[in-house]
Order: sequence, then structure tokens, then C-alpha cells
Amino acid sequence: MTNFQFITLSDGRRLSYLEFGKPTGHPVFYFHGAPSSCLEPLLIDNEVFIEYGLRIIAPNRPGIGQSDFQNNRNFNDWPEDVLSLADHLKLDKFSVFGNSGGGGYVTACAAMIPERLLSAVVVSGGWQMNLPEAKKNLKFPFSMFWTVAAKLPFLLPLLLGTMQSSPKESKEKGLAQAKKMMPAPDYEAMIQFDRAAVLAKALDEAILNKKGVAWDLRLYLKKFDFNLSEITFPITFFHGEIDKNMPIELVKKMVVQIPNAKLITYENDAHLSTLCNHFNEVARAILIDGGNYYSPLP
Repeated sequence: MTNFQFITLSDGRRLSYLEFGKPTGHPVFYFHGAPSSCLEPLLIDNEVFIEYGLRIIAPNRPGIGQSDFQNNRNFNDWPEDVLSLADHLKLDKFSVFGNSGGGGYVTACAAMIPERLLSAVVVSGGWQMNLPEAKKNLKFPFSMFWTVAAKLPFLLPLLLGTMQSSPKESKEKGLAQAKKMMPAPDYEAMIQFDRAAVLAKALDEAILNKKGVAWDLRLYLKKFDFNLSEITFPITFFHGEIDKNMPIELVKKMVVQIPNAKLITYENDAHLSTLCNHFNEVARAILIDGGNYYSPLP
């Protein structure tokens, strides 16, 4: 399940990816969070993907994990890589799903390649972290993290290094620290099914190249390079109202700018718990909006 696959893109870069779920199922490109990697779908039991007939294709973005760095990349560069991978897999149409920091990449695809999409879904999606709605509603340590990214970017690789899992740190100590920082629903979701270990492995894979992760994060500190108001493809957003990583106030500000967008909120859920507790609803949105149909290329 964690056998990495690779394609070489037209510019010579190598892109790494993993697949989960049903090999012949409805194709879904899963865009991981930030900082995170293509191991992130392991937060959901693979049997759930199979039950819903989903073929999950999870690429590492450029500079993340084993994917080569791409100089000066922005959000609008990502759809071209997605199309290259889709063509490589002989997929004419597909769904796109983004968790957390993967949200901006879903909207980029909806803006630039709507003719190839079956459905678009975002959970706990990330937006412009330099906007007042983010700054006013973020609390420590999340506010500190984004301050470093914005004002002291040269320290960001060092900060990412401190986030790596350490064999010297006991599991109990790590969980105790997480419990202090996380909303209760996130903590409860994390300690179930060994998701803490999944998150640690996903982060460790991501920061094989700290430069790439730092670049990826800093894209959320400037205006997106596509116009939200010009997106006509429907997107469904799911978000927890007590999300401390990505304030709901910021999400509402951004979603209202997108025509045909639908925002579904959960009063008692946060950043991680929304994905883990409501994947059934997410899967149905992917399949219903996507017509539960795909057509492979000849």
C-alpha cells in the first residue's frame, strides 16, 4: 500500500505518488495538507475507500517528499502536473479532493481544468493566511508558525526540523503535548486507529526536502494566482467550526467568492476530526457530484 510510484514530467522532474482503495474504482486525486505528504490518505481505513469504490491517487507536490523541486512554482502550475499524471494513468476525467493545505490546489484545478473534472471537494481547506480573518482568529502555536513563515522564512526549515518525529521522545510525551494544543475533537480523532503515527510518517516523508515544504507553505501567504470569482465548476467544502488551524471566519470569506460553492460546517468538529469523522459524507459528495462515473482513455 505504500509502494511509491514515479513518473517523469515533460520538464524532466520526477513526481512521486501512491495509490489506495479500489484499483478500478472512481478516480480521485487526493491533494495532501501542508506540511504533509502522499501518505496522508492512511488517516482513512483503506477498506473505506474500497467500500465506496474509490481509487485514491495521492501525488506529492513538487519539492515534497520524493517529488523533485520546481523552481518558482505557484498554485496555477499544479493542474499541469495533475493532467500529466492523469494522462499517464489513462484517465480522461477524475475527481479532485483536497485536505487542509490541499484546498488551494483543488480550487486551482477547478479554475484551470474544469473540463477534466468529475467533482471537486475540499475538507478543512487552507486559504490566504495573511488576511485579517486568519491573523485575528489564530492562536498560539499556529499564529507563531505563520509569523515565522511570513517574517522569518529563513527559520522555517529549522522549525520544520523540530516537527520531525524523534525516536528519543516517548509516544506518551508526544500525545500529552498534542492534547494541550489540539481541540478535543482533533485529539480524539488522532488517538484512534494509530492516526498519530500516520501523521508523523506523513510529515517525515514531506520534509525529506525542507526547502520544498517551506515553499509550499509560503504560497498561502500571498494572493492566489487565479481568480476565485471566475470559477464556475461546483466545489463542496466541509469545515469544522472549531478548527484552530484554519479559522472558519477565513473559510467563509473565501468560499463566498466562488460561484456554485457549497459550504457544509460541523459545530463540534475541528481541523482533523472533520475529515476523520465525516468521510462518509465526503465520499458521497465526491461520487454524487461526479456521477459515480469515469471514462478511461483508450
